[in-house]
Amino acid sequence: MAKKMKHIVLLLTAMLLLLGLPLGSSAYVCGTPELSFRDTHTFHLPSPAATTDAEAPTAMTAPGLPAAPALLVGTERTFFAPDFRSMQQYAVSAVLRGVGNFCYVFVEDTEWNTRVTAATVQAIIRAFDTAVPTNPQRGIYLTLTEIFGAPPDIDGNGRIILLLLNIRDKDNGDQYTAGFFNPADQSRGVLRHPGFRGFPIRSNEGEILYIDTHPLNPNSETAHNVIAHEFQHIINWTHDPKESTWVDEGCAEYASFLCGYSLQQHITAFEKAPTISLVTWPDTGGNLLPHYGAAFLWMLYLHEKHGGIATVAAIVQNRRTSVPGIADALASQGVHRTVSDIFVSWKLANYLSDYRAVKLSLSPRQWHRSYPSGTQDGELDNFSADYIGFENTGGLTIGFSSGSVSNIAAHAIEFHTTGAVEIREMVLSTSNTGSLVLSNTVREAILVPSLQADVPNFHSESKKYQYSATRGAHIAFMTTALPNAVHPRYWDIIAKPSEPLVGLTPMVTLMLHNTKAEQLYREAQVMYPVTRDAQDNHLYRFSFLLETEIDPESVVYQISLDSRIVDTGTLTE
Repeated sequence: MAKKMKHIVLLLTAMLLLLGLPLGSSAYVCGTPELSFRDTHTFHLPSPAATTDAEAPTAMTAPGLPAAPALLVGTERTFFAPDFRSMQQYAVSAVLRGVGNFCYVFVEDTEWNTRVTAATVQAIIRAFDTAVPTNPQRGIYLTLTEIFGAPPDIDGNGRIILLLLNIRDKDNGDQYTAGFFNPADQSRGVLRHPGFRGFPIRSNEGEILYIDTHPLNPNSETAHNVIAHEFQHIINWTHDPKESTWVDEGCAEYASFLCGYSLQQHITAFEKAPTISLVTWPDTGGNLLPHYGAAFLWMLYLHEKHGGIATVAAIVQNRRTSVPGIADALASQGVHRTVSDIFVSWKLANYLSDYRAVKLSLSPRQWHRSYPSGTQDGELDNFSADYIGFENTGGLTIGFSSGSVSNIAAHAIEFHTTGAVEIREMVLSTSNTGSLVLSNTVREAILVPSLQADVPNFHSESKKYQYSATRGAHIAFMTTALPNAVHPRYWDIIAKPSEPLVGLTPMVTLMLHNTKAEQLYREAQVMYPVTRDAQDNHLYRFSFLLETEIDPESVVYQISLDSRIVDTGTLTE
């Protein structure tokens, strides 16, 4: 089994790299998250004999399928499907139009010989049973089950039911529900489900994928793509029915990728919104498309950089959810970097399009072209990205600071005039401030801040940060030295910069001067901010004890910023 799995992994990886990602376009989304409700439970209703008239559902029952013999083409069945506009069920009359080795294809009566024909059904059976773009010898079923595991079989028929119907979808702009898996179908009888507004619903008691016929074109490869995506949801549900939506959807997108289907629409949407949170799935009605792109690219990054198909399979099969589940899966594959650290590398890779299978083109949220930039404010959601661009950057100093207590980092992607590209991490102080001085060969730079927490209470933390860009030599200081009024042997050096110092900290070096030479008295030490005026300027202070044998007239102080001396003075001036 291990050798077989390894052979499949190597074969698929080779084919994926040869094929890249096929092009295509359709603004489809998955309806499964609306039906999963992972933070709640589905409750069985009392038996009909114990149900009051007020509780009694309408007189519909879902006929079960016999385990054997196999059904014949022409078999009629009534299914109960969710109406996404009312979140109530309605009856769908359908007929079995095709039987595969691993699937039954039922078609809603009103769709037969209009949008769905016999050729449509045969093409779907071929995709599910026999061949996908990455492998002409294996269909969706074998491609995914041999990697991730077998689906459940509550109805005992050994097949997945593919129900082609015109999904009753709500109006959500350019997005439409192309398909879904309803976890309620894995229970039996009449249930209450939180997503259906408390109304009683009936399980269809089977492994069913609901595939749209309008506006999704059931004759297109996109329809096969949707089938692969939804089939992965069944497999994932088998291993972990409480998995977080972003992980579940990312694995389903990855399943489509393994089969060779296009995800370009979702990738393009992410390119236009690269600052979204990876780990937060928006409420129904929001723009879901970039979130599909982000979730897929995360799984693809783990595939390419941290263990291949086996790593994603471990995520699917791990019982823990969200970030802890991914951490466990990575550790099981010998990857011991934190998810937070990998996330930082991932968003840098996104900007640089550091993938083998896809090409990305991201743009900064904001460009700066003249300096000083002044103090700029930013805010990050948990596990989200931000990109700030700087042009005309030779000799520029970029400063950064944040009051967050999360995992904090700041990187600069430097594009040099020589064509070299370099990633530099900013060294931050214990107060989460730091700066980078760009060399004269840097023509363009991208600041990439990071504030993320591996714990769910991130919303209670500060997510704000500040940055600035200036050429340090242009910052002027007004400085003075004053003896302490209470302890005259103590001295205070006070400095006021001409503009706010975001991420920059002035330093003081003390020298002893006489007629012959200067010698070091005190090595460079940090000045501390003490006040802030209406223009957000700090005064900086440094206090020290002057020994009795030292003549104040002989002490010279040097104020430096990023190792450049910006002002000098004496204690007695």
